[in-house]
Amino acid sequence: MHKRFLAIPILIFFLGSGYAAIARGGDMGMKVQITPDKVEQGGVALIKISAACSLRSVQGDCNGESLLFFPDGRGSFASIIGIDLEQESGVRSLRIRGKTAGGKIIERSLSFRVLKKDFPVQRLTLPKGMVELNPKDLARVKREHATLMKVFNASPTKRQWKSGFEAPLHEPVISAFGLRRILNGEPRSPHTGVDLHAFMGEPVRASAAGTVVYTANQFFSGHSVFIDHGMGIVTMYFHLSKIEVKEGQRVLQGQEIGKAGDTGRATGPHLHWGIRIRGSRVDPMALLALFKPRTE
Repeated sequence: MHKRFLAIPILIFFLGSGYAAIARGGDMGMKVQITPDKVEQGGVALIKISAACSLRSVQGDCNGESLLFFPDGRGSFASIIGIDLEQESGVRSLRIRGKTAGGKIIERSLSFRVLKKDFPVQRLTLPKGMVELNPKDLARVKREHATLMKVFNASPTKRQWKSGFEAPLHEPVISAFGLRRILNGEPRSPHTGVDLHAFMGEPVRASAAGTVVYTANQFFSGHSVFIDHGMGIVTMYFHLSKIEVKEGQRVLQGQEIGKAGDTGRATGPHLHWGIRIRGSRVDPMALLALFKPRTE
C-alpha cells in the first residue's frame, strides 16, 4: 500500500539580505490536509494548511508549479489543485512555506499520488459529413480555440466565490466527464465536461460568484458563457438558447445567466458544464464533492 505522505528533509532558506527563523512543520504544529484521500486524473484536490500558531501567509508549489492559497478562517489557508484528465499518474511533490504572525517561517515537504482513471469509451459510426469539417468551419474552430486559450491561461484573479460551488441545473448527468469517443475508427478529443439533462428554455445558473469573462456563439458549443471565479477557476456553460449576461458583469451564485438549449453541435436540449482550474480540464462533479457536507 502506498503511503499518502512522504516526509522530505527540510532545508534552511535565506530570505532577502537577512536570516529568517525556520521551523520544521512539526515544531510549530503545521498540519497539511489533502482532500479527497484518493486523487485521480481529472480530479480536484483541496489542500488545507493550519498550524498551532496563527499563520499570516502561505506559499507553496506542486512539482515546481506555484500554488495559490486563500485564507480559510482562523489563521488557516487553502488551495485548490486541478489534475488534468490527461496528466500522467504518479507522485506529486508539495512544498509548503508558512509565515506566522510573529514572523517565523515554517516549512513542510510531502507527496501525494495521482491515480490513473479508466474513462469510458464510446464507439460511433457516423456519416463522413458529420465527422470531418470543411476548410471554412475548421478555420473558425481554430480561431475560437485560440481565443479560449487566452481565457483559460489568463493571470489568476482574486477569489470571488464564498462557500463553494453548486450545479447550474438540478438535473441528472447524461454524458460523463472524460468520455473518449472513437468516431469511424478514429480517436477524438475526450469529453472535458459533463452534459446535464435540460429542458428547452430551462434557467441555467452560475455555479458560484464570479465575473463573466467571455460570451460567444461558437461552432461546437453554440451560445456559451465563461465565468471567472478567481484563483484560476473558470466555469463554462454551453449550448444555451439565450445568454442573459454580458462580459465584465459580476454574478452571484445561483444567478440566472442563460437558458438551456441546443445551439452549436447538439442533437437536443442539454447543458454542457465544464471547469478549468489554471488550464487543467477537471470533472465538475469532483469540485462539487469538495464542498458537499459530510454525513457521519
